[in-house]
Amino acid sequence: MNIAIDQSGRVEFTNVSTVVAYANGKQKSLLIPAEEKRKLQAMFRAAGKPTMFAVKTFAILTFLLIRDDMKRINEITIDPEYPGNEWLVKQVLIQLMRRYGGRHTDEDITFWSIGRQHNAHKRAIAVYRGNTAPDMIVTAKNVLPYIL
Repeated sequence: MNIAIDQSGRVEFTNVSTVVAYANGKQKSLLIPAEEKRKLQAMFRAAGKPTMFAVKTFAILTFLLIRDDMKRINEITIDPEYPGNEWLVKQVLIQLMRRYGGRHTDEDITFWSIGRQHNAHKRAIAVYRGNTAPDMIVTAKNVLPYIL
């Protein structure tokens, strides 16, 4: 299965929730509320790594979204949310996938603008706007074990 991933409500905007969704045949989404993102941001600040908050959190959310379907996924296309930091998103994602039984390589993950007509974007925006319920709601406690 090849999937595309999109985000609505950027991670660093801690006054709104963030939704990460994928689509291609199957659709799935997760939501992390704004207050949970603020807890994570405080943890990154306390660790002296405030600039890593958005990129690492996005990568971990992406992993949590695909974790259960990881073995069926062959290729992942991610909308470039953090230009210049794609290498870090890819590195964190691959490390997590391998730690939990994935066999993916750098070549399996690409960054490409998926556009507004793609079902991943439509799913993410629908959940973000409250028109569709998310498949998962994530808290800071869910993210914390994966912060490397």
